[in-house]
Amino acid sequence: MTAQLVFLLIFVVLQVLDIWTTLTALKQGGREMNPVLAWLFKHFPPLWTMVVVKAFGVAALIWAGSVYVTSAACALYAWVVINNWKVIKG
Repeated sequence: MTAQLVFLLIFVVLQVLDIWTTLTALKQGGREMNPVLAWLFKHFPPLWTMVVVKAFGVAALIWAGSVYVTSAACALYAWVVINNWKVIKG
């Protein structure tokens, strides 16, 4: 298994965790910090919006084929999930 594939799998897990923690935070009165997603959430269901956006993100990382970009994306989304968790736990 290549490092790129490992990071892609980690990225997918982080995307699932981001969806879950974002939806949980929103249900608890939190708000989406990404202005593009916040706008989309006003016009489309948040779950399906995130699934589509995240599918494009995964596809972009596959297309890029860079272990450096993918590992950086993993680091970013680890931070996002941790931040969401802090919001949930209050």
